[in-house]
Amino acid sequence: MKTEKGLEVYLGSDKVGILAETSNHKVAFSYSDVWLEKGFSISPFSLPLKRGVFVPSKLYFNGLFGVFADSLSDAWGSYF
Repeated sequence: MKTEKGLEVYLGSDKVGILAETSNHKVAFSYSDVWLEKGFSISPFSLPLKRGVFVPSKLYFNGLFGVFADSLSDAWGSYF
């Protein structure tokens, strides 16, 4: 996945994948190869455990996948 901005997502010491902002300012996620072999789907409806780059089809959570939006603060400090 070619990215403009991104971060690696870990669960403990296991790399789950990469969450990134694409060149057209959308959020994308892709699982790491190791996670695909031994992990599980972190969001069964929007991020099935399979190879590929996932981009949300709806703009719920300001275009962020729900599993990642849940890790943000509720309203305090939010500038959306």
